[in-house]
Amino acid sequence: MTYTHQDYVHSAPKRFSSRPGFASTAVYFEKLAQKETCDEDRRKRLLEVAGFYHALAGIIPGIPERYKNNCGGLPLTRAERWHARAEECRTLADCFTSPTCRRQLTELAQSYDRMGVAAE
Repeated sequence: MTYTHQDYVHSAPKRFSSRPGFASTAVYFEKLAQKETCDEDRRKRLLEVAGFYHALAGIIPGIPERYKNNCGGLPLTRAERWHARAEECRTLADCFTSPTCRRQLTELAQSYDRMGVAAE
């Protein structure tokens, strides 16, 4: 989509790729880290999360075909969103046979649960 205002042309960035996966999530967290200029610890944590998703992308390049995305609506609170992400990771872990991938997804789910508890 292109917007024009007088002589200025701006193309709206594409928000979602046609094939979601761990690599696109890693890029998202890297962009968040680039934007973070005030809090160095937060920037480092965002880069750590990005690295984690890059590691997952190295194991499984895309979301498994058996994975069903629940588009029933987003949870209302921040804590509910973190807990929902944790549940997604646990569901994904059940889809994989690789012990490494299962372990990493379980660890990620535990991290999301801790973030949910902190947000409550």
